[in-house]
Amino acid sequence: MAAPTQRPRTSGGGTPLIILGIVLALITAVLVLFLTTNNTGAGSGGQGVAVVVAAQPLNAGIVLSLAQSGNGYARIGDVFHVEHLPASDVPADAFTFTNQSDLNTALSNQIITAPFYAGDILRRNDGRMTALGSGPAHSLTNHDPAGLPAGDVLVALPLGSAPGMQIGAQEGDHVDILATECVQGPTVRGGCQVAQETLQNLTIYMISGGMLYVAVTHQDALVLKLLVETAKLDLVLRKPGDNGLVTTQPIDTGWIISHFGFTPP
Repeated sequence: MAAPTQRPRTSGGGTPLIILGIVLALITAVLVLFLTTNNTGAGSGGQGVAVVVAAQPLNAGIVLSLAQSGNGYARIGDVFHVEHLPASDVPADAFTFTNQSDLNTALSNQIITAPFYAGDILRRNDGRMTALGSGPAHSLTNHDPAGLPAGDVLVALPLGSAPGMQIGAQEGDHVDILATECVQGPTVRGGCQVAQETLQNLTIYMISGGMLYVAVTHQDALVLKLLVETAKLDLVLRKPGDNGLVTTQPIDTGWIISHFGFTPP
């Protein structure tokens, strides 16, 4: 009886699938590592730079407080938060976050002087805010602290209904003040009225309630007081950047008649 012949063994069909699975797993691991590394810069727990960002719009006049909110105040923790950004997206002067205590110290009792928009990055020595000081939060002096230098005072000029005061001036415009006074003397011709340019290049601090506020020295405040009480005033509006002082000649009625050749008919 012949011995049975053995069939030759064939290699298993599962080996190529196992190798393919290992290769796909390695590719997936590398891809996940790549994506994770590139996204941690902007993630909340990643390696990005922690910067302080406005969480909502802030208007000029808002006072930043540790706990107070409403009625002109805003709580620091409500209006600023921390975001992690890639270093390439962070301005050189950005206020980087270290801890909440340092942030509170830097912002407490600061008053907003220029608007913040949601998403704006806070800067070191940010020019959009300044220290409140010891005055009341809603004082006029906090409307534009940078516009009221130390040693100056605010003087209010009534706009009234005089045409010469109605020139459409806006906050931040520069104006000169013309005055017409009654001057008694032998050199005055054709009546007592003399017109002259007085204080020049005054910056309008604000306009509110029918009053125009300018910041002047204490001495010029006395000048304005007497002008308001005794003279007819007119404003003239300067072109932006025209800050030079000028010398003018006083004008009376006699000068007008002589200069322009007024003669009886």
